[in-house]
Amino acid sequence: MFPKLLLGAAILCSILLFIDCNTVSQEGTRHAQAMRGKEIFAEQCMSCHGMDDLPATKTDLEEKAPDLTQIIKRRKKSEFPVAEIARIIDGRLIVKGHGPREMPVWGEVYDSLGMDKESIRGRKGELVAYLMSIQE
Repeated sequence: MFPKLLLGAAILCSILLFIDCNTVSQEGTRHAQAMRGKEIFAEQCMSCHGMDDLPATKTDLEEKAPDLTQIIKRRKKSEFPVAEIARIIDGRLIVKGHGPREMPVWGEVYDSLGMDKESIRGRKGELVAYLMSIQE
């Protein structure tokens, strides 16, 4: 009976170790990046663009902020325009729909907070990964 119990415990430990190894390695995935981007979006973008089933709370914009789940569909493209969206977030690309640039120039905001270029690039990448993940 004791050897069977040891064998069962060894199998259980192996299964738990296998599961744990597979979940821990998810940190560097696109999904993990998108989840961090979702947190940033909730903090910085949701008030104007809305999120999931939550509507935008900022209503004093000159023009309504676009539905960001429709980026690919609006542009009539088959692929997500990664570089263009990163430039919009950063502020280097003027967006006609934003009128007189009501959207914060996040690149400048991050820079003023003392973030280095690599951190700013990472933060924009996380936001872009999140936007890619919500396309309909």
